[in-house]
Amino acid sequence: MAQLVSLGRAPVAPTAVAARAAAARQPALAAVQHAAAVRHPQQRRSLQPCRAANAEAEAQAAPAAEGAEPVKPKLMSEAWESVIQMKQEGTIVETVVKAANKSGLNLKIGKLQAFLPYKLLDPARLENFRNADGSRTMPAGGHKQLVGTKLRVRVTQVIVPEKRLIVSEKAVLLDELANMLQPGDVIEGVVGAIMDWGCFVECRTVNGRPCPRAEAVLPLRELSYAWVATASELLKPGQAVRVSVLFRQTDPQAKVVVSLKRMEDDPLKETLDNVLPLNGASYEQLEEVPASVPQGVDEILEALAQQPGVEGVTLGRSVEEKRTVSQDLELWITKEQLDDGFNLAVRAGRRVQEVHVVTKMSPADMRAAVQRVLRSIA
Repeated sequence: MAQLVSLGRAPVAPTAVAARAAAARQPALAAVQHAAAVRHPQQRRSLQPCRAANAEAEAQAAPAAEGAEPVKPKLMSEAWESVIQMKQEGTIVETVVKAANKSGLNLKIGKLQAFLPYKLLDPARLENFRNADGSRTMPAGGHKQLVGTKLRVRVTQVIVPEKRLIVSEKAVLLDELANMLQPGDVIEGVVGAIMDWGCFVECRTVNGRPCPRAEAVLPLRELSYAWVATASELLKPGQAVRVSVLFRQTDPQAKVVVSLKRMEDDPLKETLDNVLPLNGASYEQLEEVPASVPQGVDEILEALAQQPGVEGVTLGRSVEEKRTVSQDLELWITKEQLDDGFNLAVRAGRRVQEVHVVTKMSPADMRAAVQRVLRSIA
């Protein structure tokens, strides 16, 4: 019996079937993509940077050629790298003012736009706009008279993500001032901005000679020997002051610290020579009696009058000091003998009483008599 042979199609491999199906869908897929591109052109363009970024990442991930150094991506331009280096090294840059507004001046540092606030500008450039109270008048549109002016500035702030580049002319002046000062030099200037920690002093002269108009720091603790809560209790902007250089620093950043109180004598070191001058004579301190002991000038006068060799005791001048130097009862005596005896000074707190002792005793005998009086009332 003859065998039947199937005349159907030969079996097709699965991969071939998938390929034909994909080819059949290509026209439809292309049409859909085209329609999407027409409807959303922004989204279509936004894919290009992503593809570029992926290509860059793939290039970085690819193994480097043998003997070649790996390529590192640059995070910022050479212009920004340059100004960062200027800030770190304290480089002084010469530039020209390009524009002005109510906040400050615009200028160029290399290829970058920089900004100079008016508070960081040399105060001498705005002297004609200063008011009596220390404030300044701002012209409409800013100080446009400074456009085209050549300046020497230092980079003080760089923030690359915000494209912020701040420069200062005062920083250059402060460098020059710090290099010419020594501790103890006397600066004459005016009070600038008053802060919680003290105030700034705009310098005018150093030891009587003109100096850069830089700002020195006057801390609160250096305002007065007495306790002061705020600088505004003693000073106001624009007030003329004379201060002493306490500290100066040139590197890594210039700084000048001054003192107002050190222009006066320290009350803890004040002597009777300042309080009760005696025609060239001076006092020496003998002993101190605690103020808690209940005796005063009357008791001292009575005890002195009873000492052998004392012919008379009278009261002299009486003054009140500005500050309390000591709470103890102190007794002082002139180092030199006067024509008819000696002068004593009794000090308790802020009160100082002069006592004149008429005697022909020698200085040594007079000191011994006074010490006996102190021991008798102690």
